[in-house]
Amino acid sequence: MEESRARESIAGSVIADFTDGWGMVDDALRNWWREIGELGTDPARSRQCLVAAITVPLATTMALWLEVDSIWWAAISGYMTIMSTGAASLKRGVLRVIGTVAGAVAGFIMARWLPYDHFALYLFLAAVTMLGVIAMQVSPHGLAWLFFTITSTMVLLMSLENPQQAVHVAFYRTYEVVIGVVAAAIVSNLLLHWHADPPPTAPGWRHLLGAQWPSVLHGMRAAISVVVVLNVWILMDLPQLSEMAITVAVVMSAPVIGNSSLGTRHAVAERSLHRFLGCLLGGIAALLCLAIQIESFPWWLAMIGGSVWIGMHIQMGSHGVGYVGTQSAFVFIVTLIQGPAPPTSIMPGIDRFVGIMGGLAILLTVSLMLWPNEAERKAQSAP
Repeated sequence: MEESRARESIAGSVIADFTDGWGMVDDALRNWWREIGELGTDPARSRQCLVAAITVPLATTMALWLEVDSIWWAAISGYMTIMSTGAASLKRGVLRVIGTVAGAVAGFIMARWLPYDHFALYLFLAAVTMLGVIAMQVSPHGLAWLFFTITSTMVLLMSLENPQQAVHVAFYRTYEVVIGVVAAAIVSNLLLHWHADPPPTAPGWRHLLGAQWPSVLHGMRAAISVVVVLNVWILMDLPQLSEMAITVAVVMSAPVIGNSSLGTRHAVAERSLHRFLGCLLGGIAALLCLAIQIESFPWWLAMIGGSVWIGMHIQMGSHGVGYVGTQSAFVFIVTLIQGPAPPTSIMPGIDRFVGIMGGLAILLTVSLMLWPNEAERKAQSAP
C-alpha cells in the first residue's frame, strides 16, 4: 500500500512539473507577443534599442577590421554591455573586461596541466562555477565574477585537445571583449544620458553559512551540473563542449529568491525555458534571413541591427520575458556572424543550439534531482 502511494506521489509530482512547465511556456509566448505589440511605443526604450542596433554592427565592423578569431563574440560583448545610461554602460563594460582578463589568465595557467588530469579539471571547473554563481547572488561586482567563470571555462575547454592554443584563445577572447565594450561605450555615451546610477545593493560575502546559505547551495548545484555536463560530453565525444559548460553557468545565475529552494528551482527552470524559447525564436529568424541569401555587406549589417533592436526591446520589457529577447538576439548574432561576409551555412548556429539544448537537458535533470518538491519542503518544515 505504501509503495503504491509513493508511486502515485511521484507520478503526481511529475504531472505537476509538466503542467507547471506548460504554463510557463504559455505565459512566455503570450508575454513575448505583448512585447512585440509595444515596439516603438516608448521613446526612451527605443533610444536604447537604437544604441544596440548601432553598437553591434559597429563592433562587428571593428572586429572584421582587426581580424580577430570570433567576430560574433565581439558583437555579443557589445550587445551585453549596453545599459540605460552612458555611465552604467561604461561601468558594466569595465566589470566585463576585468572579469574576462582575470578569467583568461586563470584559464591560461590551468591549461598547462589540467587537460592531462580530468579529475583536477572537474575540480577546478566546479570550483570556479560555484564561485561565479555565488558571487552573482552576493557581490556588487557579481558580473565580473561571472565573466571570470565563463572566460576561464572557455579558455580551458577550448584548449583541451591542444593546450598550446591556450595563450591564443586567452588573448583573442580578451581582445574580442574589449572591442565590443569599446563600441558600446562610444555609442552609449553619444546617444544616451550620462548620469551615475546608485551603487547596486548586495548582501556581501558575510554570512555564507547563515543567511546566505541558499546562495551557497545554489553554487553547489551549479558545480554539480557543470561536472555532469563535462563528463557526459567527454564520454560521448559530442561537439560544443565549451558552450555546454557556459550554458550551465549562465542559466544557473538566476537569482536566489528568498530562502526558498522551490523559488530558486522555479527561477532556474523559467530561465532555462526562456533561454530555449529565445534560442528557438532567434534561430528561426536567422534561418528566414539566411533563406533570403543577402550578399550585400550593408544589408547584412542592417539585418543584424534590426534583430538586436527587437531583442533589446524585449529585453527591456515589463512583461517578464526579457531573457527571451537577450537569447534571441544572441543566437541571431551567432548565426548571422560567421565570418567576414554574409554566411552561406546555418551549421554554426545549429551546432551552438545543440550545445545549448544538451546543457539545458542535463541542467534540468540535475535540478529535478537536487531541488526539493513541495511535499519534501512541507516535510522539512513540519515540527
